[in-house]
Amino acid sequence: MNPTGMLAFYAAVAAGLVLLLVVIAGQLSPRRPSPVKQKSYECGVSEPQPTEARWPIRFALVAMLFLVFDVEGLFFYPWAVQIRELKFQGLLCMGSFFAVLGVGYIYARGRGALKWQ
Repeated sequence: MNPTGMLAFYAAVAAGLVLLLVVIAGQLSPRRPSPVKQKSYECGVSEPQPTEARWPIRFALVAMLFLVFDVEGLFFYPWAVQIRELKFQGLLCMGSFFAVLGVGYIYARGRGALKWQ
């Protein structure tokens, strides 16, 4: 059997096993819903408001900005590891990348995305 066929067989067996275990767990698990079980549990503190309440959009905006700048920040690590081999061209590329990142930061700050009101 060729390696691709073996890989496909392995993936099919793994997916089948996962599906089988999910079905078995769904069939064997007890179903006794109660109001206490329906409440959310957050570190022992009961919720001051219902969990169905909407969160302010500021949380989503801050989370998106964090993800964008954090993921872009991850590109600096490989560059820092290879900086000796990249020389001036690598510095120029990362400088332009950093400039684009800075423009995004200045734009977000100018639009008031970082002000918590």
